[in-house]
Amino acid sequence: MSTTAIRARVVLTRPQEKNEALAVRLAAAGLPALLLPALRIRPLPSGPASLPVPADYDLIVFVSGHAGQFYLQALARHGCGDSWPAGTLAATVGVASAQKLKDSACIPSEQIIHPGHHTHQDSESLLRLLEPRLASMSRVLIVRGTHGREWLGSTLEQAGLEVARLAMYERIPEQWSDLQATQFERALNATPPVVLLLTSNESVVAVHNNIRRLGMEHAWRQTRFVVIHERIARRLQSTFTASGKVEPPMVKICQPDDDSIFQAIIQAASL
Repeated sequence: MSTTAIRARVVLTRPQEKNEALAVRLAAAGLPALLLPALRIRPLPSGPASLPVPADYDLIVFVSGHAGQFYLQALARHGCGDSWPAGTLAATVGVASAQKLKDSACIPSEQIIHPGHHTHQDSESLLRLLEPRLASMSRVLIVRGTHGREWLGSTLEQAGLEVARLAMYERIPEQWSDLQATQFERALNATPPVVLLLTSNESVVAVHNNIRRLGMEHAWRQTRFVVIHERIARRLQSTFTASGKVEPPMVKICQPDDDSIFQAIIQAASL
């Protein structure tokens, strides 16, 4: 697809350090990107006494790449990360998070379970992969942030498993500065439309709160959106309904990897 006819500005709202490579790729395609993280990820302290070890569980589920990163780092700090037990499986809800576990070289690849590229990257898809193994499991640890979706843990408990939750980080809503607000408004006014990437329900809330606080809800109504799951699209729609806008936003839904996001942004910018 030629990019010469594309006139748009992209806003990337993933946490810091997750936007940069995609921004470079978009710029090369003629789509300058503004980096406005919606959330800041902050690891939580964990002492040796409070850190569950892999050998105590049949399965450890990492809900995100950050969950895996911070847990493995904590194990290493406390001298518990030398050898991943053969009897403990690791699981993630997505390909990218699984790849981070593999890249760490801490967990054998054959012990990592995750949905594939061509399926939904979510808890439902992961559960379908786990179901044949559940009869041989009794204890599960879910490594996550301080807040998160409870569906998988609750479903595993209903299946008779003992499920523990371990918070390794917190998501803190970012408050855009006056400079960031000015950059956003310039992007909106200079090269409409704006295509805005949202990758979690929390980011929808954080971005919308920033826009309301800065008195820029007109920007929200004119924006096109790229999201990585139907649930995020539904949460986005609810903000439009709550604000009195009946017409649904223009939303492209894609997989969470950079290649899929890039293609979805190109499509949204070209419409």
